Amino acid sequence: MSKSLHIVARHANALEDVERFGKNDPYARFLLDLQDAKNSKQTSVKKNAGKNVEWEEVVVLDNYDASRHQKLFVEVLDSETLGDEPIGFTGISLYQVNDAPGKSFKGKFDLYDDDGKAKGTISLTITVVDSDRSGAHITNDNPEAKGEASLTDEHQKRFKSIKRKEQLGDLAAAAAVLGGAAAAKAALGGGDKAPTA
Repeated sequence: MSKSLHIVARHANALEDVERFGKNDPYARFLLDLQDAKNSKQTSVKKNAGKNVEWEEVVVLDNYDASRHQKLFVEVLDSETLGDEPIGFTGISLYQVNDAPGKSFKGKFDLYDDDGKAKGTISLTITVVDSDRSGAHITNDNPEAKGEASLTDEHQKRFKSIKRKEQLGDLAAAAAVLGGAAAAKAALGGGDKAPTA
């Protein structure tokens, strides 16, 4: 019988401020397999939420297999026009969900920056759901617990790669602006031409 993970993305706190102008526009992305990023799911973007964000949204990852998926990979990013900037990431051990009453775990998990330093937290309720219960309303009234989260080298490399792509996008945008300014200056006759006699 196929199963799915129902993730209630509740909120994140004390996020690193990665926005150069204004406040973070954060969203959370969830993956079961780092090699299969096309099957990731994400929350909505919360514009100008800053360092503390509330989503209270349900994200469903289908085809969950406890024998193959030992971790839930979580990435929090700042939505940008050219390339989304990484804020924090973590890997959540799913044994704590499978061992919890009703296979539902409400926890607060540390987020890490690309150097592996703890930077903020994310609060989630994660529930394993059989396919025949997929439409059922799922509740977890348990108190929030400190969840087990850790980093893997593969996830850290992925996160650093996302950050490099975002930085390259910023450099390309800056080069385009500077190139456009030089072209405008030349078009308006403000170039460094030698005077003609």
